[in-house]
Amino acid sequence: MQNKVILITGATDGIGKATAKEFAKKEATVIVHGRDKARVANTVSEIISQTGNSKIFGVTADFSSFKQVVEMANIINSKFDKIDLFYNNAGLFSHERVITEDNNELCFQVNHLSAQLLTLKIQDLFKNNENSRIINVSSMIHSSSIDFENLQGEKSYNGNSSYALSKLCNILFTNKLADVFADFPVTVNSLHPGVIDTKLLNSAWTGGGPLSQGVQNLFYAGTSEVLNNTSGLYLENGRPMQSNPVSYDKDIQTKLWDYSNELIKDFL
Repeated sequence: MQNKVILITGATDGIGKATAKEFAKKEATVIVHGRDKARVANTVSEIISQTGNSKIFGVTADFSSFKQVVEMANIINSKFDKIDLFYNNAGLFSHERVITEDNNELCFQVNHLSAQLLTLKIQDLFKNNENSRIINVSSMIHSSSIDFENLQGEKSYNGNSSYALSKLCNILFTNKLADVFADFPVTVNSLHPGVIDTKLLNSAWTGGGPLSQGVQNLFYAGTSEVLNNTSGLYLENGRPMQSNPVSYDKDIQTKLWDYSNELIKDFL
């Protein structure tokens, strides 16, 4: 890991933070993202203090703002010449339908659109780097269907349904991106991190396993040699699993890809 550069979004708490610490212990260079500048700085200091690894860098962006995502991408592109491993981990659950400054539903923008925007803005750091990996963090409760007339709660909104839909979008994006990057030395996979006791889980549900379980699942997806040169997988507990059938529909993948790129086109 000593020569690896790892980017983890949503890394100031929960699974993201615990995974950042694990990679820091392995002496990797770790880029920690969060939406609050002070929390990012505190997280960076904490990881350096606990691991003795000084190669920890912080970047800040609220994913409800495309402008901030672009500013973050520009900083990463200017400071690093490669990324070996990228975890699209940032996400939220919203009980209410909230509209962002970019005129999108909050959960859909934070969990899906901004992940797509960031990935595309820093794509050269993967495409020009041998054996890089993109891991999109989804969920086992991802939706089994997609209604393009209600992607952003235009007809009706439910917090559970909105979150599940955004997690399906993560998988659809993963599978489409795997095709888009097919001629480059980068793999793209998605995973369910486990039902883990995190702030996000507790915002909508209860229970959950230890953070160590989630870290193990993310670490496996990012480092296992079994996954070398393999794209388009959906992983649960370190094993390829079948996501819902709709996620494999290439027409739907392309429709979501085009719809999303239309919404972020002014920032690409």
